[in-house]
Amino acid sequence: MTAEYDVIIVGGGPSGSVAAMYLGKAGKKVLLIDKAPFPRDKTCGDAQGRKAANIMKELGIYEGYEQLPGQKIYGLTLSSPDGTQVHVDVEDRKNPPPGYVHKRAVFDGYLFECAKKAVETKILTLKDVIVEDDVVKGVVGVNQSGQTEEIRAKIVLAADGALSVIARKFGLVDNPPEHVISALRIYYKNVKGLTDRLELHLVDKLIPGYFWIFPLPNNEANVGLGMIIKDMQEKKVNLKQAVLDEIKNNPLFKDRFADAQSLEDVKGWTLPIASHHRKVYGNGFLLLGDAASLIDPLSGEGVGNAMISAKVAAEVCIEALQEDRFDENFLKRYDKKLWDVIGDEIKANTRLQVLGKKHPHLIDKLIGKAAKSEEFRKEFEKLLPYTGGRKKIGSAMFLKMLIKG
Repeated sequence: MTAEYDVIIVGGGPSGSVAAMYLGKAGKKVLLIDKAPFPRDKTCGDAQGRKAANIMKELGIYEGYEQLPGQKIYGLTLSSPDGTQVHVDVEDRKNPPPGYVHKRAVFDGYLFECAKKAVETKILTLKDVIVEDDVVKGVVGVNQSGQTEEIRAKIVLAADGALSVIARKFGLVDNPPEHVISALRIYYKNVKGLTDRLELHLVDKLIPGYFWIFPLPNNEANVGLGMIIKDMQEKKVNLKQAVLDEIKNNPLFKDRFADAQSLEDVKGWTLPIASHHRKVYGNGFLLLGDAASLIDPLSGEGVGNAMISAKVAAEVCIEALQEDRFDENFLKRYDKKLWDVIGDEIKANTRLQVLGKKHPHLIDKLIGKAAKSEEFRKEFEKLLPYTGGRKKIGSAMFLKMLIKG
């Protein structure tokens, strides 16, 4: 069976669903495919911030998002390798909260249901892409009945995750080990001391990685650990053992987890990070989200940048359809537009990641000063996510601020 669309989107996660909504609202003929129905689990830290909120407001789906079962987030709790903790706000509490923690089964399911209202969807396991005259012309997949289908489109958006079939086909999927994070997640119940803040703990053995505790409804928490694969290999760290050791032995956590129960086995995944600027376009296709290696190199958060990539990709698709241009010389504008939006923050966070790895004592100094001085803490808050000063973090100005006083 052969069908033709303006755009085929492979993958119904945040980037795929958001791209579908933008294109559907623009009146384009779109097919959104995924290999399995929603809702379903996605191994993740589960946090969404201001970037995601802004896009959902633009799409008119934020009100429904606010009604989902999740935890509002008003700030961060940070700890340094020496155990010093500081609580910081990422937004004035009088303003709407800048973030939420929703389980991805809930969040992704909601986005996909919204996308279904805007475009056609189909359960299809991608097997290959159709390439003619060196240009992607569609996809080949297996449907729920086990039949092979060939579906054609003028452009294909690959939103099929870190192990993207399309990125792999064109040799665009493999980041060097210093640009990939390995992470683990465990859902817990009855962890003591949960608040309306995300907790990021920069424990000594894992720098520049971190241990996290993110609050969820019903006294549950998303608990995890992330570390750059190259550092993990060099330090011979077993991540599963490391997360259990921190819970059991670290003075910051052992009492808090004394009566906690794990709700699942440890689940792991890999995160290609944006410190490696991957080629994200080719003749007839674009890469979105994790397939484009857009995960924040400092926080490990990928949803916000994934949704931004979806918006930009949709804009470029609309331009390509208007111009009837699907060659990579035309589509490379996607890369420029995307990095014009996310580039400053990615560069700043990469600087800070490298700085923390080379000089971990500066993390102790930074968090120690913020814990002791309200004036310094307020200055530091201006550099955190969802603020305009994020690109200054890790800069010479930032280091002077840290060293003075």
